[in-house]
Amino acid sequence: MFYDLATVLSLAVLFIVMCGASAFCAGALWALVRILRLVSPRTGASLLFLVRVLPLLLALGVTLGLVLPSIFEYEPRFSGEVVSMRLLFLAALGGLIVIGIAARCLRVLWTTHRAQRQWRARSELLQTKGTKLPVYCSNEAGGPLLVVTGIFRPKIFVARKVRENLSANELSAAIAHEIAHVRSLDNLKQLILKVTQPPRWFNVFRRSDEAWLNASEMAADEGALANGASALDLSAALVKVGKLSRQVPMGAMIAVSHLLPAATESSIAMRVMHLEKLLSSESQGAAQYRGHGSHRTGLYLLLMGFSYVICLHAVLPWMHNVLELLVK
Repeated sequence: MFYDLATVLSLAVLFIVMCGASAFCAGALWALVRILRLVSPRTGASLLFLVRVLPLLLALGVTLGLVLPSIFEYEPRFSGEVVSMRLLFLAALGGLIVIGIAARCLRVLWTTHRAQRQWRARSELLQTKGTKLPVYCSNEAGGPLLVVTGIFRPKIFVARKVRENLSANELSAAIAHEIAHVRSLDNLKQLILKVTQPPRWFNVFRRSDEAWLNASEMAADEGALANGASALDLSAALVKVGKLSRQVPMGAMIAVSHLLPAATESSIAMRVMHLEKLLSSESQGAAQYRGHGSHRTGLYLLLMGFSYVICLHAVLPWMHNVLELLVK
């Protein structure tokens, strides 16, 4: 009975926190999408991603970090408490969320792996300079024009018609763009966004995902400049690839980063204009990109962990009282 109660309470709290946080974040995303032009692309992409996944992070944090420790600390092993139908209903909804996220994750991983295996079977390895990632020239008909796949072992695939239409410098700039996606872990972020995607009628989340995709592409453009690519070469690559026949849409359940995502074709002009602004001062654009050190994220996580350890024992009694009210 103790472990049954712990499971039911955890799932119920996960559902309640996730719904409450989603309602709050929906308003925050609506406002954030409208002020993206006031911040840099990388900052905008980071803010959109953080707010977008905040409901899941809060739900997991409260459930694993507060609810379970409170139950194991204060709940007697043989209490004889009866679980109400209301609590069971909330727990069932929480369980559906967990099962849905797990099923989507498996589907995205399998679909991405299958597509990568198909492209790899009809590709040949290219000899490229300035990158340690494997780059393959794909002969797949209707396949992607230029993408990077994988999270832990990324691979870059370039369509043969892209290789034939781009100069060596333009191809290097396009590959530098994909490497910037790898360094920003954009494929992992895509996976998280796809497995936590709410119903289609929740338009604000769909619009925020599209805005994140646009911002991440512009941030990857700046990352390519920071890695030594020329803004002129990258702009030319965008225009030339944009003129090629579009690839067949691969569906929503695949986590890859394109040079030109099919969902953001209208953003090509915006990206070229952004690169033109950086063209006269490429060093300034690179400095702006490098100004956001990853060490800050580690510092924030360290501070959050330290605060959690200090406040844990003070918060657990309060959390147990809330759980008692929920059981009743």
